Amino acid sequence: MNKSKEQDFLIQNIISNVVNYIAEDENTTVEKALDIFYSSKLSQKIEDIKTGYYLESPSYIYEIFKKEIFSEK
Repeated sequence: MNKSKEQDFLIQNIISNVVNYIAEDENTTVEKALDIFYSSKLSQKIEDIKTGYYLESPSYIYEIFKKEIFSEK
């Protein structure tokens, strides 16, 4: 299934917000935050429209991200 422009917009909005949350919480650059985000399993799930994550709020997705990262440590 191909992503529509609207779905792609929502996904990019979530990613942008989550990356900003990471940068702020980790006191790092946006570039480093992007690396952190894209090294997570969640980044692939957000891009997959079948998961429905693109319909969730960025703050909810960030909470899922934090659980994933902290469970790996």
